[in-house]
Amino acid sequence: MSVLVYVVIGWLAMALWTAAGVRFAIGHVLPDAAVVTAVFVALRREPLAVTVAAVLLGYWAGRQALAPIGLHEAVLVACALTVYMTGGNLAGSGANFFAMAAGGTVMLYHVLLYVLMSVFGGRVGFTGWSTALLLPSALATAALAWVSHPVLAALERRLREDRRESLSW
Repeated sequence: MSVLVYVVIGWLAMALWTAAGVRFAIGHVLPDAAVVTAVFVALRREPLAVTVAAVLLGYWAGRQALAPIGLHEAVLVACALTVYMTGGNLAGSGANFFAMAAGGTVMLYHVLLYVLMSVFGGRVGFTGWSTALLLPSALATAALAWVSHPVLAALERRLREDRRESLSW
């Protein structure tokens, strides 16, 4: 299952950005590599692969956030399937479309996390005005998506190579 390659890339990117955020004291406005990876898979793969990737990436994101098990997984699956369903109705492709989709999805992701935690968890809040606005995080995620699109597209072409041999008469 080649979707596991994307999950590993997403996990490595999440670890890298978390380490960079701690090292350089960037704060809570970091690009969300899990969302970038889930959006890319949602735009390119079938629903089962999208769900598997979103559950695995959501699990890792939830463990980093010390959130209840199932929260990040459910929200990332909902976001990825939303991208999958709406992506088929939009006539867009390329790095710019991918960046806009990832930026919008990270805002939806944080809104759904906030709503679920406020409904089921009681007291919930954002860490500051910059994260409450959602726009700085969306811009950082969109920038990461735009930069990473050529690499992910090349990987997709490599993974999707047609390996069938034809008959030679």
